[in-house]
Amino acid sequence: MALLNVCDVIDDPDFWSDAILIQAIVTVSQVGIAQASQSGAAFTGVIWPGNGLGLVQSGEGDWVEGDLMIVTRYPLDTGKREIAADGVIFGGLPYTITNAQAWPFGDGFTQAVCKLATINPSLTGQQSSGGFLGS
Repeated sequence: MALLNVCDVIDDPDFWSDAILIQAIVTVSQVGIAQASQSGAAFTGVIWPGNGLGLVQSGEGDWVEGDLMIVTRYPLDTGKREIAADGVIFGGLPYTITNAQAWPFGDGFTQAVCKLATINPSLTGQQSSGGFLGS
């Protein structure tokens, strides 16, 4: 078992899930008005639910944040000054990438943590009938 190359498993299409990456580039005009232009691209990766232990306490109530873990060869980014954090649509729900780094177990992979972008997706018309992981 020590000779198992985990990259072979991650690259196996049996483990892949399809998602859409939303990238936004923010440009600021000379008068200081910011405008974002978005582009979407389909990508594949191994996607599974995170630990879901992020309890958020607020005046409106308490909830556990929905999160995803993604390992993919597609470059994912948490954003910079001119570039907003990438978004991911998975299972019909929008997520925002909060942490992305090189995956330590294989060259060319990115590991990302994504948080649910909306507190109540049903209010935005975005929801998944397949549960947390979608269909």
